[in-house]
This record gives sequence, C-alpha cells and structure tokens, in this order.
Amino acid sequence: MGDDSSLLGFGYVLTLGSIALILGFVGSRERPAKDNSQSQESVAVSSPPAVSGEATASEIVALQQQCSQLREQLQQQKTQLTEDFQEATFEQIQTLLTNYPSAQKMAQAKPDLPAKNLIALFTPLENLLQSWGVESIGCAWEQIAFDPQLHQPDEDDITVGERVYVRFVGYRQGDRILCPAKVSRTLPGGAQ
Repeated sequence: MGDDSSLLGFGYVLTLGSIALILGFVGSRERPAKDNSQSQESVAVSSPPAVSGEATASEIVALQQQCSQLREQLQQQKTQLTEDFQEATFEQIQTLLTNYPSAQKMAQAKPDLPAKNLIALFTPLENLLQSWGVESIGCAWEQIAFDPQLHQPDEDDITVGERVYVRFVGYRQGDRILCPAKVSRTLPGGAQ
C-alpha cells in the first residue's frame, strides 16, 4: 500500500507540474497587448521557447483542452486519494467501530461494569495514531513542569516551570502541536 500511495503522490505532482507548464504557456500567449509592458528580455526568459514561430489558434485550443483534461484527472486523483485514505483508516479502526456500540449498551445496562474491560477496545485507535506518527503529550494525571508550548492551563496565572497535572493528554505530530495537553494545579476529585 505504501508503494501505491507514493506512486499516486508522484502522479499528483507530475499532473500539477504539467498543468502549471500548460497554464504558463497558454497564459503567456493570451495576454492582451496592454499587459505586454515587460521588456522583450523578460518575456523571452519567462515564455517557453516556441518550436516553429507563434502558436496557432488550433494549438492554443488543443492546449486548453489538454489543460481541461489534466484538471479533470487531478480532480479524479484527489477523489481517489480521499477514498483510499478513508478506506485505510476505516480498516485500522474497524474493530473499535464495530464493538463500541455494543460496549456502550453493555455499560448502560450494567453501570457497575469495570471500565478496564473496555480499554482493549481502544487498541486500534492507538495503532492508527502510531501509524500516523501522532504522539501523546503527557499521560493522564501525570505531574509535569508547565510549558506553554505544549500545555493549556485551566488558570491564567500558571507560570512556566510550575508543577501541574495533566488532566487531558494532548497530541503532536513531529514538531507540530495538534492539540495541547490540558493541565491544572490539582487532580480531579477522587483521583489519587
């Protein structure tokens, strides 16, 4: 599947490059006379070389048709990539999605059911995040030093380096913070 996605990505880049080249060629040929205030030197540099003189009207129409076809192919590739992404994601969390409704009914029917019996349901979700390179910021109820780059405090007066508890984990992907961890000076009631 990795090879298929890299081939699709290469095709996507190749298609975009072709469209840019064609649009540049067609655009340079269709400028009105009043926009040609550039020197001949700069036009020669920015225009693709003409093989046999100026492009004819039929060549321009052919290029416009090719551009239209490339745009359509690009839209089809975008649709296909979206469908492939959704299918791959669904496959990874299918177990969670199929078991969650039953687990929810069971929890409603038996409110004293230990939550630890449901934790295994979330393994597919953890695997999905791992495959995307998404890491958690902190662990629930862990005490850490406050960092405003990684944490969202529940009070405005928490200072950098102050010891706080992670109430809700955050997530990061590489250097990008997807959502900061929510932190507090105290643990929730009943927590030890």
